[in-house]
Amino acid sequence: MCENVLYFSSLGVGAASSGKLTFMVGGAEEEFTAAKELLSCMGANVVYCGQVGTGQAAKICNNMLLAIGMIGTSETMNLGIRLGLDPKLLAKILNMSSGRCWSSDTYNPVPGVMEGVPSANNYLGGFGTQLMAKDLGLAQNTATNTRTPVPLGSLAHQIYRMMCARGYANKDFSSVFQFLREEEGQ
Repeated sequence: MCENVLYFSSLGVGAASSGKLTFMVGGAEEEFTAAKELLSCMGANVVYCGQVGTGQAAKICNNMLLAIGMIGTSETMNLGIRLGLDPKLLAKILNMSSGRCWSSDTYNPVPGVMEGVPSANNYLGGFGTQLMAKDLGLAQNTATNTRTPVPLGSLAHQIYRMMCARGYANKDFSSVFQFLREEEGQ
């Protein structure tokens, strides 16, 4: 299988150690079938996406949504905290309501809300901001080339690029919460 037809979901470090990776594979179907058993040892989900390039397409679409969701969760949590809500209570309410998403219930960006996530460890580990900015750049280029409007994806790309320029490149992408908190003080 060609090296550029196999992609796995972001947050691969934590997912890899727990065997919960999602592999998005593009290429010849017979090569996918041959590799699927091996990939299943490392990941809970192994998905055949189609021809060469479709694995990458699925990955950049997934990561664009992930970035947008993380920014939205961070903005929402920041606003709630500024309005006097306890962050754990707000996360609980969001996670039982229509605002629930992976960024709020599994990978919350607010320090002290969850254990075992980068926000509980000064945003160390996880999926780096620089990698997210790279994937958003790929999504942006692809959207431009296909004339697909992605206004929120474009804004997310700008935010993550600014974060890289301001010292967040090696922190987990959920550090966008910290970045927004610092921005409000300026």
